[in-house]
Amino acid sequence: MKPNRLSTKKHTLRFAVILSALILAGCASTQSTTSSTSASSASSTVSTVSTSEESGADETDSTGGAMNGTIGSVIEANLSFKNKDFYIDYSTEDTVKIDLSAPKEADGVKVSGSTVTITEAGTYVLSGTLTDGQIIIDAGDEDDVRLVLENASITCTTTAPVYAKNADKVIISLPENTESTVTDTVTGTDGNDALTAAIFAKCDLSVNGTGTLNVNANANDGITSEDKLKITGGVLNITSADDGLVGKDAVLIKDGTVHITASGNGIKSTKSEADKGYVYIGGGTVNITAEQDGIQAETSVLISAGEVNIIAGGGANGEQKTGNAMFGGAQSTTTDETLSTKGIKAEAALDITGGTVTLDSADDSLHSNDSMTVSGGGITVKSGDDGLHADNTLTIEDGTIVVEESCEGLEAIDLTINGGTIDVTASDDGLNTTGSSVDGGFGTAGADTLTVNGGTLTVNASGDGLDSNGALTINGGTVYVSGPTGDGNGTFDCDGVFTINGGVVLGTGSSGMLKTPTTDSKQNTISVSCTGSAGDTVEVKGADGNTLVSAVAPKDFTNVTFSTPDITEGETYTVYVNGTETASETCSGVVSGATGMGSFGGGPGNMGGRAPNGGMGGQMPNGNSDGTTPPEMPSGDSGITPPNGNGGTPPQMPGNTSDT
Repeated sequence: MKPNRLSTKKHTLRFAVILSALILAGCASTQSTTSSTSASSASSTVSTVSTSEESGADETDSTGGAMNGTIGSVIEANLSFKNKDFYIDYSTEDTVKIDLSAPKEADGVKVSGSTVTITEAGTYVLSGTLTDGQIIIDAGDEDDVRLVLENASITCTTTAPVYAKNADKVIISLPENTESTVTDTVTGTDGNDALTAAIFAKCDLSVNGTGTLNVNANANDGITSEDKLKITGGVLNITSADDGLVGKDAVLIKDGTVHITASGNGIKSTKSEADKGYVYIGGGTVNITAEQDGIQAETSVLISAGEVNIIAGGGANGEQKTGNAMFGGAQSTTTDETLSTKGIKAEAALDITGGTVTLDSADDSLHSNDSMTVSGGGITVKSGDDGLHADNTLTIEDGTIVVEESCEGLEAIDLTINGGTIDVTASDDGLNTTGSSVDGGFGTAGADTLTVNGGTLTVNASGDGLDSNGALTINGGTVYVSGPTGDGNGTFDCDGVFTINGGVVLGTGSSGMLKTPTTDSKQNTISVSCTGSAGDTVEVKGADGNTLVSAVAPKDFTNVTFSTPDITEGETYTVYVNGTETASETCSGVVSGATGMGSFGGGPGNMGGRAPNGGMGGQMPNGNSDGTTPPEMPSGDSGITPPNGNGGTPPQMPGNTSDT
């Protein structure tokens, strides 16, 4: 069991502020085609929003795509894209053309040396090469300025090459079959303000189209908006000395292809207000290689569609860098503290409702300083620390999650699995709930909960397989756990009460720290001493010869524990290893066969199987108990064969075939 390290982490009040705002604000500004958003609770279901032309190009919101998450209605209400955020054919519009190789003054355009200043609303088509110059947008507070980059090249050695000083919104359009480049050398200034990006906007900024924009940010960030930054199209190739994309209010990506190579963070939003500081990805492709966090949000992250690929901190086997961390990534407050190198990090809430997310990170792959919910999509991660980590609650409703490499696979104070397909490989605990121990004393259960209500869960852990500092409850689903080979950990471990009330459960592992469910469980469980090697097929059959469950064990084992709805008192169940009968056990009650250490949080006689002589929760296995029948892993790709299934060739469980 890993020592409690959540208690050392900073918990902020921001999420409480968001929750209060959610209750008050509701969800007034989204248009739903399928269901209305409930504002009666702090966390509301994100609705499906479609594009409408009724209000005109400047007024229409169009987030599009089904989002079934629980990000909260305040942020949901801001997941909007006006029609002007999307590409519009400018050939039929009145435009002002600017040849950057020899810029001339025109209506709304002033030229001073190599500085071109746009002062009025309108569409400006930029082409040619501006060497060591600057484009400044200094229009009215209500003006929308559209820059069409038609094979334009803008470089500057003294300040930001593109500076949106004042406007309501600046829109950068990238026409088809064009390629434009913006390059800086140093961080510029405007009075006391630092222009910290090659493209720097003090107003809302949108990028659209199908052309290509290369941003070479040699000084600092690639593209920054001090308000919202929206991307609805184009191919963006960003190389930055610090962060790739920064939207202080928010970063929203709806479409397009974004490639970021960043010495800092890939994408970042920094405002701490309840309805700001978030990152939303609802489409497109985002590829990030960052020395620090891939995506970092001061409040929340929502991914509902698209493809996200991130390498952070050199990946799971990368070296930790040192420097000043933003939040959640430091172990101390010194100036040379370890930088945060997480895949995706949110201060308040991290929701994934769709899309494909692939992460390879030196630290946690998915991290929230408060809550995390996965209700759809496909997630594949490699992590130098935790695969998915939430400081408070982690809930999995649906989707596919594969943790290929981690220290601990899933970790939170309260961890609930209601559905989905989850495969975890961990060098320490597979699933771990930790951080809320009542007094920190040995044998004292915390308020933590690890609950499995449904889905398919496969765990290959070198430490504890399922580990809770409080209660461990399995109510349903299909659960296969390959636990440790050493006796210092157990396949199942908890400081509170361990109950199995339903589902199909099969655990293989060592016997030294064996823990079996309490006798107040609602479903019968059998545990047997049974030896096997990595790669062996474990199969459990009932008296009628039908296979209840089977699996290929990825590691050596000396114990098999199983539970299915079909285990009946008085019936005998047999365990086969590679087709050879190895152990059998007759169900004599809720827990039969080898009994474990029990749950410290229970009372005498209800502490994990048969408590011998009023002892501390059952006797240690003596290695000679009769075999019992474990549930069978699903044949094919689904995990565990359902009770009374047809058996067949058991699947090879994911993970290494040796204890590493």
